[in-house]
Amino acid sequence: MAINLPPDILEKTTFKSLPAKEKEEYVGNVLKKTIALNPTGVTISQIKEATGLTYSTIWHHLEVLSCTAQCSKVSKGNTDVYYPSGSMSHLNELGKGKSKYAISLVENSEGKFICIQEKRENRMGNQAVCKGIHIPVEIIDDLVKELGKVKKH
Repeated sequence: MAINLPPDILEKTTFKSLPAKEKEEYVGNVLKKTIALNPTGVTISQIKEATGLTYSTIWHHLEVLSCTAQCSKVSKGNTDVYYPSGSMSHLNELGKGKSKYAISLVENSEGKFICIQEKRENRMGNQAVCKGIHIPVEIIDDLVKELGKVKKH
C-alpha cells in the first residue's frame, strides 16, 4: 500500500552527501512529516519501500519519536504501526536550566492526554524534544496529589 511522503524529500545521492549530524536530523524530520501525512498509520516496511531508507535507520528514529511522545506506536501482532499523536493544543512552556518543558493537550481516538515534552538544544543548535510522555486526562488529579506528596519529602 502506497503512503504519503513529504514533498521536500531528498534524492538518495543528495541525502548521502549530508554530514552525519544533518542526516540524523533530516531523517527524524522526514519521519515526523510522513507520520503526520498518514493518519491511518504507517509501518516500517511501508516507509522503507517508499523512501529507500534502511529498516534499522527507520526503526531507530521511529522508536525515538515514539518514546518522546512525538507519535504513537500500536503493536498489531508482529507489526508496529506508527500514528500521529493527535491534535495538539499548546498550553504552556516552563524552563529550568538548559531544558524547556512544553505542556500540551492532545486529543486522538484513544481520548484526551496531557503531553509533557522536554526540549533541549541539539547538536545543530535547534530546540529538539529529548523526552516525552502522554498522561490520560482522567488521572491528572490523582497524579497531582502524588506529586504533591513527593514535593513534601
